[in-house]
Amino acid sequence: MRVFEAALNGKGKMGNSSFLAEILLVLLMATVAAVIFEKFRLPTILGFLLTGVIIGPQGLGILSDSAHIRMLAELGVVLLMLTIGLEFSVDRLRGMQNIAVIGGTLQILVSVAVSMAFGWWRGWTFYEGFFLGSVIALSSTAIVLKYLMDRGEIDSPHGRIAISILIFQDLAVVPLMIFLSAFGQTMNSVGLALGLALLKTVALLAGAFAFSRFLLPQLLYRVAAIRNREIFFLFSVVVCLGMAWGSGALGLSMAIGALLAGFMFANTGFSHQLIGDIIPFRHLFVSLFFVSIGLLFDIHFFLNHIFLVLSVVSLVLFINFFIMTLLIMAFGFPPRVAVITGIMLSQIGEFSFLLIEMARGSGHITPVLYQILLSTAFLTMLMTPLLFAAIPFVLKTLSRFMIFGVPPRNWAKQDRSLSSLMGHVILCGFGPTGQDLAIAFQEEKVPFVIIEMNPVRMREAKKMHMKAIYGDAANQEVLKRVGISRARAVIVSFPDPLGTTQITRVVQGLNPDVMLAVRTRYEGQMPQLYELGADIVVTEEWEASHELNRLVLGQLDVPEERIEYHLGRIRSRKEIAVEEAIFRRTVKTAMPGKRSVVN
Repeated sequence: MRVFEAALNGKGKMGNSSFLAEILLVLLMATVAAVIFEKFRLPTILGFLLTGVIIGPQGLGILSDSAHIRMLAELGVVLLMLTIGLEFSVDRLRGMQNIAVIGGTLQILVSVAVSMAFGWWRGWTFYEGFFLGSVIALSSTAIVLKYLMDRGEIDSPHGRIAISILIFQDLAVVPLMIFLSAFGQTMNSVGLALGLALLKTVALLAGAFAFSRFLLPQLLYRVAAIRNREIFFLFSVVVCLGMAWGSGALGLSMAIGALLAGFMFANTGFSHQLIGDIIPFRHLFVSLFFVSIGLLFDIHFFLNHIFLVLSVVSLVLFINFFIMTLLIMAFGFPPRVAVITGIMLSQIGEFSFLLIEMARGSGHITPVLYQILLSTAFLTMLMTPLLFAAIPFVLKTLSRFMIFGVPPRNWAKQDRSLSSLMGHVILCGFGPTGQDLAIAFQEEKVPFVIIEMNPVRMREAKKMHMKAIYGDAANQEVLKRVGISRARAVIVSFPDPLGTTQITRVVQGLNPDVMLAVRTRYEGQMPQLYELGADIVVTEEWEASHELNRLVLGQLDVPEERIEYHLGRIRSRKEIAVEEAIFRRTVKTAMPGKRSVVN
């Protein structure tokens, strides 16, 4: 609300050109930082955070108006939450309700309990300990979502788990804000405040649900029937900003309203059009938010309280990593998936900033605690890209241990029927592609065993009388269980880049003579997989390009010889990339390369 009120009445100086000039400067510096960091192949989020420090009041002092900086940060959060909400539909989160609600609730409660113990040790008040736990329990949806989307892992097991928990955390901000705002009042006042806030929350959620279920689709249909893109876009923006304003008017948060507005549109049949219009601005909103976090970071305070700040940072990483890892394992997921998710969710997120600002404005926390938490949020966000970069190394280390490949309940189990397998195929993944292969193997009497991490698909395989184990194919002990040393071939039927790369490395270490066929989405990943030792790499981009050329040119009556010419050009591009990768592999091993098949 403060952002729009300031824009209307000029109290925040947004009525003049100075604030617009500051936004322009922020975007200019963010662009420069993005170019530099991209050139050196570094995460651009690091550049945005450091840009804020450099141009902020504790750096060069180019931007020093604290009111403007906070308005900028609040605006960035609101716009960012809108784009995040647009990315998620109910279908994408289907099957993850239990781990999102139960796991997310337990994670927040444990985080609060550990933080209160830490606060007691430091001599803090009850409120300060509870507040610390509330802040550190919320991870960054923006950072994790960008990482998953950049790597094409948003639909991977760890991606779906992380996103479902993040959405629950974002929605949990509402009750956390209610409880935190009620502290310090008398019991009667607390009861009245909680009751009123709960009533407002129920009104907002019920209103949003009813509007999105019954009214919004009809309105969008009527607006879309006008067949004017500008009108459709303007109507959508009015609805989104209206939802944000309504949330703020109820005393909650405009960011919550923006997130709910995104959810509403994401679950309509018109979501793709709005996503196409708004999502291109996501990078603008991301840069605004992370630069604003850098602007708020007080480097002098950090240096003067470095040991205290680093101890809180360590607490945050410990709680968010270990607690999340253990909870996900408790839900039956393999430890590798739990570890990846724990690393991804170990930082402090966007809504934590809103809680920090709310407590500062109400005077419930001291300026020292405010700076401690801001410094912690900044440092954990700064460290997150580095933690993400360490995931492949962590997976490589964990792949050597059996306990990191199968769920805890299966650690002691051993399927004796697998020991009789000889000359078999190890099929990793039982999705649509894996099922087609498994049916073909079954009908052609080719012995095979399935490795799958989805319990629903596991049951499907068992119903079809197929040998299957529940585990992580990237773990060498799991591969040993299914007889990798006696296997004829290993097939990776899912396109998870991280998992495929790790499986390829593990297979090469256990049985370099086995035929290895893998699947990947992007053509750019194909040479790396061949270089690592894959014999067959099926690339979705390449296959789509080949088939589109063949079918479309045929429909356009292009002569057959010309079609073959273009298809030959596409095949040549792939063959050259494969040959170069295999040559590099041969040079590295200083021995004859494995037999390669190009298809």
